[in-house]
Amino acid sequence: MSRYTQCARGGIAVAFATALTAVLLVAPAAQAASGSYTYVTPAGQAFQMVEPPSDTCLELTGGAVRFSNDTTDTAFLYDTTDCSGGWDLVGVGATWDAPTGVQAYAVRLGSTQ
Repeated sequence: MSRYTQCARGGIAVAFATALTAVLLVAPAAQAASGSYTYVTPAGQAFQMVEPPSDTCLELTGGAVRFSNDTTDTAFLYDTTDCSGGWDLVGVGATWDAPTGVQAYAVRLGSTQ
């Protein structure tokens, strides 16, 4: 009987480890930030993105000199289109106005990764 108990415990441990591995290997679903962001280009055109994806580099077509973050995530603005350059933060509910001669070319919501 003692041997059966050990096997049963071992079987449970193996089953648990297998289930845990399966959970860890499943790719997380893409998350969207609730709300929207709006930006204005140097030419004065306004663009809005509703329910933008989080943790994704999004190009700001035409560049942005003003960015309003009405999402549930912090916005990270970049001076390159691939989110590899310098960045600035725009908090939830905040607006960013570019200093003279500066533009943002991409945004990533929720993460700097």
